[in-house]
Amino acid sequence: MAGSSFLVLSKSSSMSQPTAATAVSSSRFDGMICLDTSQNTRIPVMMELVGALSRAETPQDVHRTFAAGIRQMYGPRGYISLSTRGLEPGEYRVTRALHAESFTEMHMIDSWSRPEDVPVHRDGFLGSLIRSAYPEVIHGLDVPDDPVLGGFLGRYGSLMAIPLFDHGEPLNWAISLSEASDGFSIAELEEQILRANLVGGTVRNTIMAHDLKLASERIRREMERIADIQRALLPETLPQIPGTSIAASYETFDQAGGDLYMIRPLQRDEDGIPDANGPWAILIADASGHGPAAAVVIAMLHAIVHAYPGIPTGPAEVLDHANEHLTAKRLESSFVTAFLGIYDPKTRRLTYSCAGHNPPLLKDIRKQRPLRWLDRAGGFPLGILDDARYEQTSVVLEPDETVVLYTDGITEAMNANRDMFGTEGIEAALVECTGESHCVIHSVLAGLRAHEGGRRPSDDQTIVAMQIMPE
Repeated sequence: MAGSSFLVLSKSSSMSQPTAATAVSSSRFDGMICLDTSQNTRIPVMMELVGALSRAETPQDVHRTFAAGIRQMYGPRGYISLSTRGLEPGEYRVTRALHAESFTEMHMIDSWSRPEDVPVHRDGFLGSLIRSAYPEVIHGLDVPDDPVLGGFLGRYGSLMAIPLFDHGEPLNWAISLSEASDGFSIAELEEQILRANLVGGTVRNTIMAHDLKLASERIRREMERIADIQRALLPETLPQIPGTSIAASYETFDQAGGDLYMIRPLQRDEDGIPDANGPWAILIADASGHGPAAAVVIAMLHAIVHAYPGIPTGPAEVLDHANEHLTAKRLESSFVTAFLGIYDPKTRRLTYSCAGHNPPLLKDIRKQRPLRWLDRAGGFPLGILDDARYEQTSVVLEPDETVVLYTDGITEAMNANRDMFGTEGIEAALVECTGESHCVIHSVLAGLRAHEGGRRPSDDQTIVAMQIMPE
């Protein structure tokens, strides 16, 4: 940086000879005079200073960098910084008090994050200095002893005090000290008023950036906790329903998701052990939106369904029960779509009810029949109408048939042209699939990823496949 040249341009052809710079002709700027500033030693220092300030991450970094630059440009100086933030009129905190020889070593109390650790004062020379809230230059400084600073000011012969403004109020002060009795001028005061306040703005920006970083980290940790809780609602391992093969995939748009699937037996034997040969509840649900809010709503649904009293006679009454509880919570434009089936492995009968959810697809492995949709029972999403009632119907699943359940994060996934994957995408993905549960998951996800073309999904994506095994 020290070897760089900085040129000042002027359009005037009759300008007087500049001081502190040499006028030179320039082939790049025809008809203009360029001032050669390559011999100016302060400009490279200032360029280095502003570059370093732009990289500062903490208030300490800002002060340390600024102190080093000032020392290079003006030589050794003492420095005092005061804060009146949050204090009564006349009160102040001394947040920095440094002699010239230690000007660049700013290892002091962190007055930004812990201001309560810095004592509050009212009296002394500094109290008088800041009373007017106006910049000052004092020559012939003579303060050998002070009730607040002790003998700190005794070696200095002049000072320059500048108020630093925050939202229009002088909440901080920068005080420079020189051992010379006339070490500061009004011209320098004019220059430093702007410079010091710009540095003060940099300090505020670094504080805000630091606070934002801490807040983001706290939010990230909370999101991780919510995500851990939300994942705990999902089956830890896929259960084995007699006569079936089940596979599933669950991917969230964010750390915490609003999708849910649940597969659990509804009956227990006389010893309280879940009866695998009895009926099973198969639920897939999707809370509106995504992220923590959707995860909380889906956790509420999980709790409501799990707490259903007794053994339901059918899925419709469970959805009625869930809807009553969710609408009672008045969830402010949040709702949940859900498909709930009760499957009896003894009869292979699937009784199902739907609350605004995408109807599952039924694939015949033997390809004797085209793909079908389980769409004969529908209703409003949960949490919208408190008097909504849900209907149910049933179908007997045949061996070698596979039920495919999914959320709209699958069908609404877009490509670069904003075309949705759609149910057509699922159907196309299953054309060459054997229909085995794992093949269904693999084929649909492969087709989905090819459709997205590397684009990040805009919603949670869940798919569950239950294959009826041949007898």
